[in-house]
Amino acid sequence: MRPGSAHLLLLAACFALLPLASPAAVPGAGSHPRRTPLPPVDPRIIPLCNQTHLPDICISAARSYAHEYPVIDPTNLFNILARALIDRIKIDTARTSAMTKTQKLDKMVNVGINNCLKSYEDAMEYTGEGIEAFITRDIRTFVTIFSQVIGAFSGCNDEFMDVPNPLEAQNDRLINMAGNCIRIGKMTFKE
Repeated sequence: MRPGSAHLLLLAACFALLPLASPAAVPGAGSHPRRTPLPPVDPRIIPLCNQTHLPDICISAARSYAHEYPVIDPTNLFNILARALIDRIKIDTARTSAMTKTQKLDKMVNVGINNCLKSYEDAMEYTGEGIEAFITRDIRTFVTIFSQVIGAFSGCNDEFMDVPNPLEAQNDRLINMAGNCIRIGKMTFKE
C-alpha cells in the first residue's frame, strides 16, 4: 500500500457514512470551469448560520447544498458545511497547482505554494478524520482535528512571511469555513 493510502481509505469510508459526495467537477483542473448560477439562499439555513461567528461565510458555503436536504438541523448543516469545505479544498488545490504551471512566480513564492499544496492535502485528511469523530460522537477529537484543519491553512499563510501571499484570501476563507464546521458541529453534541 502506498504511503497515505490508509488516510485515503479512511476518508473514503467517512464519505460513505455522510451524504457528502459531490457531483461537481473541480474547476481549474485542466478544463474550463462551468459557471452555473448559484441557487437562491435557503432561508432555513439562516437561523443556524447566524449562530456562527461568520454567518455570511456559513450561508455562502451552505447555499449550493441546502436544497438537497428536506430538514435543516445542526447535523444536516454540519454535513453541508463539511461537504462545502471538502469541495472548496479541492477547488483551491486545483487552482493553486495550476498557478505554479501558468504564472511566472518568484522562487520563494513557488516554495510557499508547494508547501501549501502539502498543507491542503493534510487539511483534506484532517477533515476526513474530523468527520469520523463527528460520526462517532467524540467531541474532544472532533474539535482537536478541525482545529488542525484550521492550523493547516494558517500554516500555509505563514509560508509567505517575507513575500506577497497570493493564497491569503482563499486560506482565510478556508479557515473561516472550518471554524463554522466546528461551531455548527458542536451544536449537535450534548454538553
